[in-house]
Amino acid sequence: MQKVSPKWARGGLVLVCERCFKERIPEEDPEVAERIGDFHLRNWLKERLKQDGHWGAIRAVSTSCLDVCARERVTVCIEPRDGERSVMVLDPIAEREELYKAIVKMLVDREVKA
Repeated sequence: MQKVSPKWARGGLVLVCERCFKERIPEEDPEVAERIGDFHLRNWLKERLKQDGHWGAIRAVSTSCLDVCARERVTVCIEPRDGERSVMVLDPIAEREELYKAIVKMLVDREVKA
């Protein structure tokens, strides 16, 4: 076993529940799935982080079920390299900008201070 130090260890991870998008919302709330369409929160976060120059130190990754389910919502966990994590459920379209601001506050601002 070899220990490594990935770039994202400087900032942190954003875990986006894949099950919410692929299974739970389409099965439980088809009208919400139709509204969301082919939008994928993790991909949007990845592109936004790249666009703003934060990709690398911060990674947005898909994960399996985080066991925090809420109707019509997607579960996201912000994992800073140090400090307390934040787990939330959100509307992936309507609240994506609010999520991005929380990521910047928790991961980018913290990385700059470190």
